[in-house]
Amino acid sequence: MIPQEDRDETPGAQRKVPRMGATRTPLHLVFQACVGVIIGVGVVSLLSGLATGQVALTGVVITILVWIVEQGFRLPEPNTKQGARVRLVLRLISLVGFTIAVSPLLALIES
Repeated sequence: MIPQEDRDETPGAQRKVPRMGATRTPLHLVFQACVGVIIGVGVVSLLSGLATGQVALTGVVITILVWIVEQGFRLPEPNTKQGARVRLVLRLISLVGFTIAVSPLLALIES
């Protein structure tokens, strides 16, 4: 069945082309998550000389700063190419911050 937003009532009509940033498959999100986690683990390994509390606090600060940028500044529309790129970068940085914040906690659970 064709989703409601893609339906056109005229016979022989073509399906609507999805706009930029409105994909049907979430594979790009999985790729972004993998890249963000890999970068975050790399940054955590670079910060291994710091105390675990400082590393976790750094990750929290990064995530909060990205949230402030996302909520406090006027960004381009998400369905434009520039807007999609800006949101991609913000999601990646936020995921890196989250990974940095969580990885010391995982080390505490293991020990």
